[in-house]
Amino acid sequence: MGDCDLCGVSRPTLCPVKPDVPRFRKAFPNGMWMGICEECTNASHDANGTRVEVDGKKCDLCSKKGETLYAVEIKIPDFSEPYYKHKEVKLCETCLDATEVTYDKRQAEKAADKGHH
Repeated sequence: MGDCDLCGVSRPTLCPVKPDVPRFRKAFPNGMWMGICEECTNASHDANGTRVEVDGKKCDLCSKKGETLYAVEIKIPDFSEPYYKHKEVKLCETCLDATEVTYDKRQAEKAADKGHH
């Protein structure tokens, strides 16, 4: 079990994303592994196709300041109706690219698993 780094929901498995986090660049010069759930991975893939710029101070995943930010609409599960809360997170271009790589890897894993049932 782990908590998604975007929506904060605990999931049994998370998709590994490796964005460049300036705060930890000395310790992790090639990027720092973070985990996001499959729903957030899919939402970031959808946002990567449209790339709607939004105003904001920092990226919600890597905390970079002064970058161009893009809107990603995520759904957070809730135990009251309507059972999901919609939240807009802001990601920089580097994080959107990192989540796209993760999305592509996940889709390749799904395609490979279909033949093993």
